[in-house]
Amino acid sequence: MGRDLAESARNLRAALPGGASEAVERVETSLAEVAGRAPERLVAPALEALTAGGKRLRPILLILSAQMGEPDAGELLTASTAIEVLHTATLIHDDVVDKAESRRSRPTAVAAYGREVAVATGDYLFAEAFLGLAQIGDPRLVRAFSEAAMGLAAGELEQFRSSRGPVEVEAYMEHIRMKTAGLFRAACVAGGTVGGLSLKQIDALATYGQALGLAFQMSDDVMDFVGKPGLMGKGIGADLAEGTVTLPVIFAIKEGDAAVIRQVLETPQPEPNLLEAGIEAVLATDAIQKTEAWALGEVEAAIEGLDLLPDGAERAILEAIASEVVGRDA
Repeated sequence: MGRDLAESARNLRAALPGGASEAVERVETSLAEVAGRAPERLVAPALEALTAGGKRLRPILLILSAQMGEPDAGELLTASTAIEVLHTATLIHDDVVDKAESRRSRPTAVAAYGREVAVATGDYLFAEAFLGLAQIGDPRLVRAFSEAAMGLAAGELEQFRSSRGPVEVEAYMEHIRMKTAGLFRAACVAGGTVGGLSLKQIDALATYGQALGLAFQMSDDVMDFVGKPGLMGKGIGADLAEGTVTLPVIFAIKEGDAAVIRQVLETPQPEPNLLEAGIEAVLATDAIQKTEAWALGEVEAAIEGLDLLPDGAERAILEAIASEVVGRDA
């Protein structure tokens, strides 16, 4: 673990089968069109958020899952655009709640345009995502997205309520199932549905997506301590400084200098020396190694669940994505 996930995402897009690569490019064009349809005051913030250079991992998962079957090209484009629009809406709302000033080294919508415009932009994008699903007309897609959206809302609220406070492993796992893994799961389920796969195959994709999402979040948690500044759109120790209790922090509090770590968590905008002490306190324990081991277990479960799916290029890429999350060769 600890690889440059942004660089990995670029390599992933280059490695996609021809049809999938072309589908992702069509999503990029479609995202710009979504922004262009927004009310006049929301066009600029929507366009900036939708074209900020994300990894596009969720549309890629949806496209790969669908192309193991026989998807309709129009439905595939609509669904894969919708999953990225929904994801972007959640990021905008997260930034409003967190009062974040930057994301991916760019000003956030709330920093650049103010709270009212940022909230309205996020709301518009939520509506656009579900409008696209309504055009497809498959209630299974609406249900998958709705469950993910409800989980995202509940997960964000739970994170806000538990920030700077004690969190147990079980509560952390439930939080990331809702906030991170739910959208990965929805992408895979939606893809399998659009591709016309069997119920057993869609269930296998759901299991894969959830396990991948859990591992992805754990990897992100590790990067908060051992990554490069700016790698995930934030600096080293950013989550810790914001009072976010992640899995490495939970382990480190149980094993190491809990007083220093709690002091960082409880201090709004901690001074650099205090933040550095907190990071060092986490790194002095086995917390990173334990988080990596847990993430690896989730990845192994994700890959094992793909056995029911057609053996081809798309499945191989799904396996590679899971392996890449923990920096393991596929």
